[in-house]
Amino acid sequence: MTVATFALQNTLPRLPIPSLQKTCSLYLHSLLPFQTPEEHEKSKAIIQDFMNSSLASSLQQRLVDIDHHSPRNWLEDNYWLRKAYLEWREPLMVNSNWYILGKNDDHHPKALLENNGQGLGPNQFSHFQIRRAATMIFNGADQTLPVEMVRGKQPLCMWQYSHFLSMTRVPLPYCDALVQGNPSDVLHIVVLACDKIYKLQIFEVLDGKKQCLSIDRLERGLLEIVAHASNTNDVQKPVPLLTSWDRDNWAIARNHLLTIDPAKNRTALSEIEYALFAVCLDDYNHGADSAQWSKTAFCGQQNRGQGHNRWFDKSLSLVVENNGKAFIAGEHSPVDALTVSYMWDHMLRKSVVQASGADNRNVPWLTNAPAPSVIPSTSVEPITFVTDHKIDEYLKQAQASANAISARSDSSVLIFDEFGTDWIKRVGKLPPDAFYQMVLQLAYYRAHKKVTATYETASTRKYLCGRTETIRSCSIDSKNFVEAFDDPMTSDKNTYDLLVKATAAHRKYTQIASDGHGCDRHLLVLKLLNMDHPQHESSSSNSLKQTTTPLHAIFTDPVFSESQTWRLSTSGLQEGDQLMGTGFGAAFKHGYGINYMAARNLVKFGMEAKNDEDSLSTKEFASIITQTLRDLRDLCERVNLDGNPEAPSTARL
Repeated sequence: MTVATFALQNTLPRLPIPSLQKTCSLYLHSLLPFQTPEEHEKSKAIIQDFMNSSLASSLQQRLVDIDHHSPRNWLEDNYWLRKAYLEWREPLMVNSNWYILGKNDDHHPKALLENNGQGLGPNQFSHFQIRRAATMIFNGADQTLPVEMVRGKQPLCMWQYSHFLSMTRVPLPYCDALVQGNPSDVLHIVVLACDKIYKLQIFEVLDGKKQCLSIDRLERGLLEIVAHASNTNDVQKPVPLLTSWDRDNWAIARNHLLTIDPAKNRTALSEIEYALFAVCLDDYNHGADSAQWSKTAFCGQQNRGQGHNRWFDKSLSLVVENNGKAFIAGEHSPVDALTVSYMWDHMLRKSVVQASGADNRNVPWLTNAPAPSVIPSTSVEPITFVTDHKIDEYLKQAQASANAISARSDSSVLIFDEFGTDWIKRVGKLPPDAFYQMVLQLAYYRAHKKVTATYETASTRKYLCGRTETIRSCSIDSKNFVEAFDDPMTSDKNTYDLLVKATAAHRKYTQIASDGHGCDRHLLVLKLLNMDHPQHESSSSNSLKQTTTPLHAIFTDPVFSESQTWRLSTSGLQEGDQLMGTGFGAAFKHGYGINYMAARNLVKFGMEAKNDEDSLSTKEFASIITQTLRDLRDLCERVNLDGNPEAPSTARL
């Protein structure tokens, strides 16, 4: 029986507060791969001192009180959203926003996919592009999704499904804010084309009931938009470009925009910020090349310039290029990509059907209507801004910033189809996610001759409003494995045993983190509480004077920061038959952001790195990952199928 989206929310338990002792023990053990024995003993003494201190006990009890007055949970209500996202001042473009590429439509016109997906030149919109966008808008308008269940029994929190519609991150000085309209009351989306912005009504209310316009009517509205947007006489300043800028500068520019014409510009911003979602129609495409496609997904419509034809603050944007290829991009703070991936998968399952019923699969449907000077439809309304010379200067600076971010960003997608999760379980006899984590750590070790702190996302959605916890994927067991793998004096059997031990350790940590007992979120909050924790000191007059307690050494120990410098930042998504790749930005300099989707017979890795001296290109790193996948396959087959596991592993040289 299908259970309505939010029907089981009140049955979910609250996120637990981890035990102080267990957090300290887990954290201490996680430091082993990064320290010498002498360094580890010093950190051990520091951690034990903290664990047994009155300060730690006081901080823990403050956290218990915070939890008691938190409506949902102690982490999301008070800390995580603000500290992980809203206070971060870097531009959203590349650094925070994610993307998920969609498959080609079952009825995709062949002509649009010719010449490696560049069957249509720039500065044109295809009719198929518009029809596909209309179809996806219609498919995405119905968000009555069933409750997700773990193994068909345990419900997961569906709270995030109420947080990607009508939601926008608004730049404010020092700390941003999320604004959201009531999705039940909002009837429109915003459409961006040629750097111009339009309000498109996609719902109407009949007899008191809200219903989506038909695909045909949505298509007509989109056709009117691209005809108007193509009118070169209607010149608009590319205000959306400002959303690619760093948050403090964008906050200043937005505030100035509101002072120029408070009534008009406030209305324009509100129409955008409260829209259900954004649709970006590009009169351009980069073809089927995954590196170029991911660049478009990260940085905007390339022929107009980096950061163009996007409103990066919107929680959800559907982008359709003029060859009909499509992807979604999202602002990370209100919702995680895994949640939205299920909705995107749903939007992709229904193919485009032409209104006429004619079979034009081999014809690139091009709009041929002349560009009118006005839009006659009541469902379409241009959104324009009043600007001045200062906005012109802000746009120049934002463009320079977007250009620099794009030039520094290197991204691509690796699709490895030689084996997948079926083989890993059947022949490798290993848990698939842990197997792929060891692949990534071995690839990093081969590339950089050292191990590094590795982040993997664990979902805590078994709890009310739970989001994520850190899996510290690099362990002493994974370090032992990667250091032994290319040693010719280590037998296949011993190497495989180290792999088994490393995957078991990873699986154990994954369960701890998913149960809400990881150490990172807990230590983050304890540190924040320590930073403003009051204490009393005696003054010269024998009265008590209140001061702030100094930070404990556990938080100033260099390994505290080093163990959270995630040069490998990773996350797994659903297997995604309809999804062709996904990605997010590297979290640290000299690092890699890697999102992967493991399916039965293949795996897709979306990668992003910075063009720094100590980083490999994503193409080079993908090559190492590919070879590592093959080498681990060969190891498992020699041990589990060939029957000579004690031989020295010269086959790995």
